[in-house]
Amino acid sequence: MNITVIQGSPRSGSNSAKVAQFLCDSLNAKEGVGSKVISLRELDFPNFDTGLEIPQIEMLRTTLNDADGLLFVFPEYNGGMPGAMKNALDYFRPEYNLKPMAAATVSAGPFGGLNAWHAFHSWALYVGGIVLPNNLKVSGVGNLFDQAGTPTEEHFNLNYPKFLEEFQWLVGKIQD
Repeated sequence: MNITVIQGSPRSGSNSAKVAQFLCDSLNAKEGVGSKVISLRELDFPNFDTGLEIPQIEMLRTTLNDADGLLFVFPEYNGGMPGAMKNALDYFRPEYNLKPMAAATVSAGPFGGLNAWHAFHSWALYVGGIVLPNNLKVSGVGNLFDQAGTPTEEHFNLNYPKFLEEFQWLVGKIQD
């Protein structure tokens, strides 16, 4: 099972990037799962314009097509998902059709990116993705990890294993 983790924060030093890498590592620890993180920040897509030649498009297109499932990890920005993430994802459309998708939304506050989840959910359905009904809401992300990079927040530690298990189940069902 090949799962691509798409990190959607455009900020350097992003806490979303830390969560994305942790979830990727957790998936890679599971038998039969291969996972990698694609950072949209590093790909640095320009504002959407289909007339531009953009070398990173083919790399991301191949990655999206090769993935059995897409796990998005991103922060809430002003009540929605990051504009830079939406901009980069808009370069593609058929690559998402009938693709299993899940989201981990991240926020510094107590609601774990709930509004970002709603924006993502609408977008994912619009592009034809098959969306895991449950998401992983990561609240207080600035205090999530200790110095060694181990998550210390009780709710996260209770919820992320079930979230990943359910997503693997969905990806497996679609593969069958």
